[in-house]
Order: sequence, then C-alpha cells, then structure tokens
Amino acid sequence: MWHAEAPRVLAFASRHVGADAAHDVVAETFMIAWRRWDDLPAPPIAWLLVAARKVIQNRVRAHRRSRALVDRIALLDGVAAYAADSADAALTRREALERLSLLREQHREALLLVSWDGLTNDQAATVLGITPAAFRRRLSRARAALVAPASPEAADPEPRLPAQELS
Repeated sequence: MWHAEAPRVLAFASRHVGADAAHDVVAETFMIAWRRWDDLPAPPIAWLLVAARKVIQNRVRAHRRSRALVDRIALLDGVAAYAADSADAALTRREALERLSLLREQHREALLLVSWDGLTNDQAATVLGITPAAFRRRLSRARAALVAPASPEAADPEPRLPAQELS
C-alpha cells in the first residue's frame, strides 16, 4: 500500500502544505493507516486522503495555537518593556510579566489598550464601550494592581471595610 499510494498522498499534501511539510503529513497519515489497518476500505486512496486532510487540519490548528502563544508572549513582553513612570521602571521585566498575567482580564485589557495599542483614555473607553470616567478608574486600578506588592490582600479586588469594634 505504501508504494502504491504514498506518491498520491504526497501530491495531495504538497498542494496543501508545501513540499517541506508534505513528507511529515504522509508519514503521519500512514502511521494512522497502520493503526487502523482493519478499517481500511479496498481501494484505500480516498480513506488515506481524508486522513491526510485531517492531519493537515490538526497541523494548521497547532500552528495557529503556537503562533497565538508567541504573539501573546511578545505582546506581554512589549508591555513589560514599556515603563511610563518610575513605579513601572522599578519592576523587573519578569516581575512585570508575571504581574500582568495575574491581573483580571478587564484590567489587563485597559493597560494593553493604552500602553500597547497607544490609544488615549477616551479612545480606549470607546473600544470597551464604557464611559471615559469608568475607563480612567479601571486603568488606575490596573496600574495600582500592577505595581502593588504581590500579597493575598493585593489580589482581593474588593476593598474591605474595617471591622467595627463592639464594646
């Protein structure tokens, strides 16, 4: 089967992923065929091409996830490299990345819109669909959370009222 069908599967894979990755697709396709040997129909070419198509789709998804991760790391790295004030400059790059990753999504988004995308507060508020005043509060809280020392109390997003003493 390998000698008869591999060239056709290779041609199919080459059209979809190029010559460099096509050999890997063919190898993975035939590995699947070997594991599913009892399920193969009499002329196996259609089954093999369907399997090759699924292998290609899996590779595309994996590449997309990998690229998204690289882009996300680059994004966070760029934000961490940006230091607008002395408090941000005091943070090390790694510490900044860790703190940024621990922020609530809405706070992280506020920081990224201003520092990474270069938007003004009013523009960022429009993007998020909130008032400029609400955005300024969110940005202020995000910056405070970013530079605050990591502690269980700092992670609590809700301010606590002091307990009243009973006489």
